[in-house]
Amino acid sequence: MVTKKGVTLVISAFLLLAAITIAMAYVSNKQKNAGSGNEPVRPAIKKQFVCSMHPEVIKDEPGDCPICGMFLIEKIDQSLLTSKKQFVCSMHPDVIKDEPGDCPICGMFLIEKIDHDSNSADSLLIDVVRPVNESVLGSFATVNPFHADLPLVIEASGIINFDSRRIQTVSARFGGLVERSFVKYQYQPIGIGQKIYEIYCPDIYTDRWGYVKLIQAYPDQDSLTVEAREWLKLLGLSKGQIDSLKRMVKPDYHLAVYSDAEGYAVRADFDPENYFSFNRGEERDLPFSGGIGFNEGLTIETGTPLFKIVNLKSLRADLRVRTQDVGLLKTGQKVILTESAFPERPFDATIFRVEPFNGGLFQLVKIFLTDKEGLLKPGRQIQGKILTGNHNALWVPSSSVINLGQNQSVFLMNNGRFTAKTIKTGVHTGDKVEVLSGINENSQIASNALLLTDSDSFINPD
Repeated sequence: MVTKKGVTLVISAFLLLAAITIAMAYVSNKQKNAGSGNEPVRPAIKKQFVCSMHPEVIKDEPGDCPICGMFLIEKIDQSLLTSKKQFVCSMHPDVIKDEPGDCPICGMFLIEKIDHDSNSADSLLIDVVRPVNESVLGSFATVNPFHADLPLVIEASGIINFDSRRIQTVSARFGGLVERSFVKYQYQPIGIGQKIYEIYCPDIYTDRWGYVKLIQAYPDQDSLTVEAREWLKLLGLSKGQIDSLKRMVKPDYHLAVYSDAEGYAVRADFDPENYFSFNRGEERDLPFSGGIGFNEGLTIETGTPLFKIVNLKSLRADLRVRTQDVGLLKTGQKVILTESAFPERPFDATIFRVEPFNGGLFQLVKIFLTDKEGLLKPGRQIQGKILTGNHNALWVPSSSVINLGQNQSVFLMNNGRFTAKTIKTGVHTGDKVEVLSGINENSQIASNALLLTDSDSFINPD
């Protein structure tokens, strides 16, 4: 009779025999494969060591940097690093899947998760510790310089000035005592033929008394008195005053003087260049108030300047232009002027002359214009656009250029980081700047350089 204990021993012996058989078969098969050379052999990975401050120093074994003495660190082969794609819900960031699908909470489509710790730039310490005025790590919008034939418009600001060609000096044509003055205040309007003052002049006919006697002797024979009448006319007497000499036994020495010009009265020493000038070094009182200094009781001599008359229908605009743009300017070019009070009313004019200004940093462009409507006032600011034709060049947005005074720079993208690069610029037109050297069409630069500039604007370009 077979007992329970006997059955257990038989089963145990059978299982032990099966285990020994399987182990022997595995060992035999492994030795066979090893003898035949079918087992794959993994290539050995060659280690290299690099200096964190001088990435050009690369060694096959550990050691110190021959330049700075720092300990070399193991160089990581970026090609061996693989990233596994994951997908996340934009509303529930805790929901992360290994494949696309929908969020189990809100049902929104899962989007690919971006590893913000990864950076295309070299992760060596040198890229991180570079000064911010030399190199910037970050993600910024970039642009490429481009060649184009653009209409060149030079924008400049300036002031409205008087037209010195239309400023007339009123001088005494004969000496005497001013009995009455009808012109007393700054910017008092004056018209042609208007009486401006009365004078007592007993010596007016001293040198040419014969002319007066000739007119009185032959009042109706103009052919005999032509020379006399012309001299009296040049002296400043009107036709009515000359005709009155024919009827007078004794000429009247109390004469009225009339204006032969129109405009506005200003002082005799008025000089617009001293009042409306970029070079004014000290504050001056503007000539829009007070008297002109021509009062009753004043004794004057022949040729004495009494006051000036300015004409505001003809004015001059003085625009300040950068010296580097002067090569594009020439006399006769069209200019469109606008004043802030009347932006919808442009004034068309042309360049009259270009003069050096402020030690050569700028040039002064003088433009004469006509304002029959009387909208413009001397001393006001004015904006001008000078049309100089088309210009073919390499252009970049003006926002991508940092002006450092004598130099200009851009932030050039290189291996995932931005470095300051010195460029040479030319003319400006609208929001574009001409690039003469430093970069080319293949360069990638930051579109807004101010975003990469530190608070102190200290930049150390290459």
